[in-house]
Amino acid sequence: MQHNITWVVKVSFIPFRRWMALLFVLLLNAIHLSGFSQSSIDILKDEAESDDFEVKSGALMELFIAYRLLDLDSALNYAEKSQELSLQTGDSLMIVRTEIAIGYVYQEKGFYQLAIDHFKNALDIAQRNHFKDREKFVLNNLGLTHYYYGKYDEALQYHFQSLALREEENNQIEIAISCNNIGLVYYQIKDYNKAIEYFKKSLEIKKSLKDESKIEGTLINLGLCFSALNNYDEAVNNFTRVLKLCERNGCEDRIRVDALNGAGLAYYSLDNPQEAEVYLLKSMKIASNGGLQSHVVNNTHYLARIKKEKGHVKEALEMLNECQALAEEIDSRVWINKNYRLYGEIYALLKEFEKAYEYQTKYDSLSGLILNEEVIQNLANIQINYQEKENLETISLQKSEISRRTTLLILSMIIIFLAVVILVILYRNNQHRKKVNRKLYEANETIEKQNLELTNMNTVLEERVKERTQELNASNDALLKSNTELDNFIYKTSHDIRGPLATLQGVCNVALIDIEDKKSIDYFNKLSKTAERLNEILSKLLVINQINNSLISEEQIDFDGMIADIIGEQQNPETLKVISVEKEIQSGLQFRGDHDLLRIILTNLISNAFKFYNTSGRVESFISIKVFSNDLLHIQVIDNGIGIDENVSYKIFEIFSKASDMSDTAGLGLYLVKLAVEKLRGEIALSKAEDGFTQFEVTLPFH
Repeated sequence: MQHNITWVVKVSFIPFRRWMALLFVLLLNAIHLSGFSQSSIDILKDEAESDDFEVKSGALMELFIAYRLLDLDSALNYAEKSQELSLQTGDSLMIVRTEIAIGYVYQEKGFYQLAIDHFKNALDIAQRNHFKDREKFVLNNLGLTHYYYGKYDEALQYHFQSLALREEENNQIEIAISCNNIGLVYYQIKDYNKAIEYFKKSLEIKKSLKDESKIEGTLINLGLCFSALNNYDEAVNNFTRVLKLCERNGCEDRIRVDALNGAGLAYYSLDNPQEAEVYLLKSMKIASNGGLQSHVVNNTHYLARIKKEKGHVKEALEMLNECQALAEEIDSRVWINKNYRLYGEIYALLKEFEKAYEYQTKYDSLSGLILNEEVIQNLANIQINYQEKENLETISLQKSEISRRTTLLILSMIIIFLAVVILVILYRNNQHRKKVNRKLYEANETIEKQNLELTNMNTVLEERVKERTQELNASNDALLKSNTELDNFIYKTSHDIRGPLATLQGVCNVALIDIEDKKSIDYFNKLSKTAERLNEILSKLLVINQINNSLISEEQIDFDGMIADIIGEQQNPETLKVISVEKEIQSGLQFRGDHDLLRIILTNLISNAFKFYNTSGRVESFISIKVFSNDLLHIQVIDNGIGIDENVSYKIFEIFSKASDMSDTAGLGLYLVKLAVEKLRGEIALSKAEDGFTQFEVTLPFH
């Protein structure tokens, strides 16, 4: 991005100590140091209290220049004091300078309408007093501010006016700045080839002047265009080149912010969200410290997008809310509109389709206001007017010469012709007016008829909505009653069956003591195991009822002790293979929750890992259990067992669903886990770990 504000300092009658202070301040300002010599600043502050107008006004503007890159609030304070002084004395040039200074601060802070107001005041005074040098810079800043504000047709118009003045002076570096800023506008309206044309023109001028210290902004803008044209590798090359130039030569915070932001967006487009997030966070940190509000909005928006794509939808929504609040504060229509679109995507993921539709409608509406057909046409007209300026002047001279030679003949013919034309136009207008009035009358009748039909349709629709609402309420009541009856049935049936089942197991145990026949013993053993399995199924059915009807309690959870007990329960003497178990509990973890539900979750996940171990002798079986927290509690159970077929992974959390026949299970374990997790308002996910092992991850909120 190019900024083009120059401060005119009067040099007559300035004491030697002021020259030393000014030289020191400008030197530090040029190399972007974070502090100034206190003695030099004190000199300027003393002179700012002087009774001499020349001394006081010069000191105030010098203090503004000293602070404008480091402390915008202090810079604004000195600019406003200088403005009060200039208004008291009626110094037009000083008024223009102070208006530009105040507008610059508001532009940097992101308050674009305030900046535009001050720049327009400066432009009016500069044009009235023929301050050409001031006029071209004010036009440039008006173009930049309208660009930030999303008013691209007005931005382009001001930039071309500034370019015309600079071409009259043949100031090459300033022509390069205007070309760069014009390219930015074309970039925003997605005319990337036109934007690249102006950026390269700017770059060629700067290279011809052998001034590489001023090419960073143009390189950033070329990088943005290459990103838009999907040439992301070339874009990254441009941004990293800028960052290297900044390390070598130093540059403004805005340049670093733009380069880091551009690199982050390029990596984001290259499907490398981790690298993108690193660059965007660095960019946002510098922008926040420097008070660059619009850049903070930019970085926050794309960080929210990355959160959304990583699946952290709630975190993305919180970050987007912060972004939208700041965008509305600085009244940035472009970012407000982009945020509307992201809101729609996030609420669609959250299945809040009504909100998603609402924000999509807002996005479509504001998009039409920002870049409608009228704006596009204005942009085209402005470009055509500028490119054909010299041709129009030549044609105008030729027409003037012809006009001088044929004035008398043409004048008489024109008068006759105009008289005939006026009569024809009046007649046709009269006929046309009658036709229009007749059509308007017919149109009004049609509109009234359609309004009546719409009213009737709305009444019918309201009745249908009421009927559907009543049906839905009835269905919900029936479903609730059905669920309650099902819970009662499971509970009563499980208790009723357990008595006979216990009797059956007792008979089997007695028979195994008394019977010596091997075949009979084998039958009773199988019968006993079947009874045990049925007892296990009944127990899990009772757990389902317990989960559905229990009240959540809160107590401090000892994950280390709980996991140790569960592992001890799962040791199977019949398993010939040794299974190593690793557990990693975050040190000092404090979590309060329902002890029974958490034990159900951990027991079933760890039990599955033991049951479905890899029987191969060439594989060292292991189970890894991790418990840690960031904003949420995370429980991970990873094993290198037989794995889960991807074709059935989508239904493993359903009741009575089994992913493998290796273990004689009922298909209730993972269903119980899902019920318990949902009861605790958490989420469970099946995925592949880094080495391709099976990983179950449970995330739970802190209460």
